[in-house]
This record gives sequence, C-alpha cells and structure tokens, in this order.
Amino acid sequence: MTIEFSCPNCASALKAPDEYVGKLAKCKKCQYRFRIPGDDVELEPEFENVPKSGLWPIVSDVRKELKDLGFPDLKSISLRDLSDADVQAIFDWGVRTFRLGSSEQGTIHEIKYEGHLIKLSDDSRWEVDDGDAYTADGWGEGDEVVVVNGRMYRLDDLEGIEVTKE
Repeated sequence: MTIEFSCPNCASALKAPDEYVGKLAKCKKCQYRFRIPGDDVELEPEFENVPKSGLWPIVSDVRKELKDLGFPDLKSISLRDLSDADVQAIFDWGVRTFRLGSSEQGTIHEIKYEGHLIKLSDDSRWEVDDGDAYTADGWGEGDEVVVVNGRMYRLDDLEGIEVTKE
C-alpha cells in the first residue's frame, strides 16, 4: 500500500510504500530531509533516531572512556542534550576508532535500482537492505559515506543504512 504526504518544507505532494513510515526521506523537489509520517506512528525527533541505529555503541564507548579518565558518571546525559557539533564530534571519533578495524570511506558515484545498489567512486558496489533502499535512493552522487560494520553512513547528516559489499 502507498501512503501520500506532503514535504514539510515545500508542501510538494509525495508518496511512498507504507513500510517506509518513520524512515528518512529527501524531497525530490527541494532536497529537504525529513522522516516519512504515518497515522499511527509517533516519531521521536530525528536527532534521537540516529544514535540508536548504529552509533549508540560508539557513544557508550565514549562514556566508558571518559569515566575511566575520572569524569563523573555521564549516564544522565542524553544525546538530545548535546549540540549537533558534539554529536558530530562523537561520530567522527567513532569513525576514527573503527578505521583501525574494518571500515571503508568513499564518495557515491552512482545509485541504481531505486536505491538497492550504491556504487562508490572506488568502483566498490554495495547492496542496500530492502528496508533502507528508499532512504538510499534519496542520497546523491558526490555524497561522502563511510561503511562501518555493515552499515553505510552519509557523513553530512549521519544517516545510516544496512549494506553488504558485492
């Protein structure tokens, strides 16, 4: 089934399969990024959804390291209390840490098959999980991404999707 909704920025008429309710999307007209609304879905603010989808272990590691350095217990600090710059700094630290393990970074060269395949400028090809293809289809050529543990993150907004290297 398809749901119809309007872009919250430019009011363009849009539609998507109902299984994409709550996923990140980009308006094809104005390029505004937002979560697809739904009748029975109460969405958390977009900021809260990013860390829970793959960055949360990184944040937990940061908290542990700070505690080991003698900082007070930080469990009472919520990510929504941090600025976008602080969350970006945490993410950057995580990416640097994971670079020591298995990660790849690149630029999107092409997105094919309605978001089911992403080709990077290094000619690597990444199959996108069916549930994330709509989100990937909203990404664009030239977007910088990093792949960490089977998850591709677009670096400008930390949006992530599940991927498998071909």
